[in-house]
Amino acid sequence: MTSSGLNQFKDLLVATYMREREIRADIKKARLQHAFSWTARALSWGMLVSVVSKSVRARTDRAVALRKVEISTLSSNLAASRISISFDMDTAVADPHRRMLEAFDQIANSEGCWALKTSQGIDRVKARSMASTVVDRNVTYLARRTDSLVDTADLPLALPVQNGRSTAYFYPGFVLIVDIARSDFAIIDLKELNINYSSVSFTESERMPRDAKLVGKVWAKSNKDGSRDRRFKDNRELPVMLYGELGLKTSGGLNEAFMFSRSNPCEAFVRAVTELKRVLTTGSSPLSAGTKVLPG
Repeated sequence: MTSSGLNQFKDLLVATYMREREIRADIKKARLQHAFSWTARALSWGMLVSVVSKSVRARTDRAVALRKVEISTLSSNLAASRISISFDMDTAVADPHRRMLEAFDQIANSEGCWALKTSQGIDRVKARSMASTVVDRNVTYLARRTDSLVDTADLPLALPVQNGRSTAYFYPGFVLIVDIARSDFAIIDLKELNINYSSVSFTESERMPRDAKLVGKVWAKSNKDGSRDRRFKDNRELPVMLYGELGLKTSGGLNEAFMFSRSNPCEAFVRAVTELKRVLTTGSSPLSAGTKVLPG
């Protein structure tokens, strides 16, 4: 990290993350104890009065009530342990950030959103196909939402990464990556994120998105010149769609690729992020953070 603001934030985030893990562990333990107390209470009230005294039933009632209070208190502590962040953005930062948000919202509304896992070359002659590569893709969803560690006035951009095992949250100046198991996190200076865009012609064998541009058609089984291979009776024409592809990469190992049916917003998003990175490189970090981390 090159920004002192990000260094301070990272320290706060580590403290908050550790505190959250402790509280969640305490909540899990309290819930188990509550379940045990509730079971004991149910058994005591289900027995004959001559077998179980009133004092025993009273103790089990108190144990259940105490566990409820403990769980409620711990849940309140968990909510209060979030880091509250405010961003001091001048016009130079606010303008590309606004354009980044607008482009992201348009991308998120695409009919087709896919995370690209792998792509490999194929033997076009053997496969009787005009496609030169096969892409392994999974449907994904983008949204504006926050993580439980951070409290902000504006919801950050959220992208599923690492095959859906983690989520990348885009804030002004940095990206926070948290795994869904909440066992680890990473923070990336936005200036260290390499982002690129390309328009791709994709042979669509599934449902054709209505918001994508049709740029051609090919036969599912074709000859070398692209004409229909008549040996296949069930041969059909497939649409070739113009999609937008986004790539995210860092020197630390992040390497993600996405494809969307709306191509233009992808290009606008990359332009906005690139401009935001340029402004942040020449200026200061927009980050100022205050913490509500409870003492251990």
